Amino acid sequence: MSEDLTPAITSKQQLIDYFHSGSKKQNLKIGTEHEKFLFHVKTKKPISYQGNNSIETIFHLLEQNGWIPIYDEGNVIGLKKNNKSITLEPGLQIELSGEPLNSVHETCKEVNEYLDEIVEVCKKLNIGLIGNGFNPNATLEEIGRLPKKRYHIMRAYMPTKGSHGLDMMHRTSGTQINLDYKSEDDFKIKTRVATCLIPIALSIFSNSPFKESKLNHYLSYRSFIWQHTDPDRSGLINFFMNEDENSFERYVDFALDVPMYYVARNDKTLDASGEDFKHFLQGKLKKIPNIQPTLKDWEAHISTIFHEIRLKTYMEIRSADSCSWSGLCSIPAFWTGLLYDDQSLQEAYEITKNWQFNEVNNAYLEAAKSGLNTNLRNEPIFKHALHFIHLSKQGLVRRNIKNKSNKDESIFLNEIEAMIKLQKTPASILVDKFNHSWKENINNLFDEEAF
Repeated sequence: MSEDLTPAITSKQQLIDYFHSGSKKQNLKIGTEHEKFLFHVKTKKPISYQGNNSIETIFHLLEQNGWIPIYDEGNVIGLKKNNKSITLEPGLQIELSGEPLNSVHETCKEVNEYLDEIVEVCKKLNIGLIGNGFNPNATLEEIGRLPKKRYHIMRAYMPTKGSHGLDMMHRTSGTQINLDYKSEDDFKIKTRVATCLIPIALSIFSNSPFKESKLNHYLSYRSFIWQHTDPDRSGLINFFMNEDENSFERYVDFALDVPMYYVARNDKTLDASGEDFKHFLQGKLKKIPNIQPTLKDWEAHISTIFHEIRLKTYMEIRSADSCSWSGLCSIPAFWTGLLYDDQSLQEAYEITKNWQFNEVNNAYLEAAKSGLNTNLRNEPIFKHALHFIHLSKQGLVRRNIKNKSNKDESIFLNEIEAMIKLQKTPASILVDKFNHSWKENINNLFDEEAF
């Protein structure tokens, strides 16, 4: 059914009920979405959308494996199979949106199967994949553009709001974790705890120290880019840390104040950039008058809100850079152990319940550059990181979900825990390699770290 034939929104309560509908009493799921850069193995430069050894040729080979193409105004922009989808970001970053799964074991299995498949296809075309939060060697002009109408709209709008919006669209790659909430009260505690932990997770999983073949003097340059993209729709949400204020209704009011990008009607994407969803509710959009919004329009709108924690009918945590193969298992493990085990969640809440938004936000801004050395409540994030990784591991042990080798989900935190004990992160290890064994030659990154 097309968007303009679905029932119209007639009250704000429908928007609040939309978030209530996501509540799950049991069988909480884990979802991952992870982006990668594609590059020509010989030149180390980005691939194009069309032509030989391009996105189109990759997709053609994947279609032979049973993937079904997704179109936008005649252009192939993604693929789907079962409950998974492969999509493209504006700069042709390739992303897997995985299925909602029951355990980190299942998540890691999905990651392995997808990467095995995509790597095999790309090898036939002499194309490589690399997980890094910011494109290590390409200028903005060297990046291809996905011909998707909404991205045309965003490219025009982004520069009016912040200094790095186009870099965000075309030169960043991230790893996103999707988790369920049991109720509105559960949503409140999870969003508060997760907000407090964003600077810590950002530091632990930092992996973007390069820009245009040189060090950029950040550990998570991707996070810095996001912090300077659009103040209306990026950063931390302050009311998540105010229990008296935080609610589904408060999030609705917040989302209604975020300017729109577009409206989809009859397979067309219409420019509504800068418009007010409140006016849309009244049928009074200036650019597209006399149309009423539907819940599909609401879903589309809230998907253009890019804060570190975003609400749909589940929570999205968006703080991690694109990463290595093993990182794709450790990131969901970290959050699952903390937020899906009642004891760990309560302990994390007790630790963070007196933390103030300003101190968390200041640490979030500083962590992009200073990582584990960032000060948070008079301690370096390094110490917080060790404590919360331990707390997460305890939660995963208590979940007691085991693989065929009788190992629980805590195994996925062993590598990152060992790294943190040495006060290292993926980014700091890359910096050390770049300065020493790589002799400042960025090509070694692609040769050694590609999938």
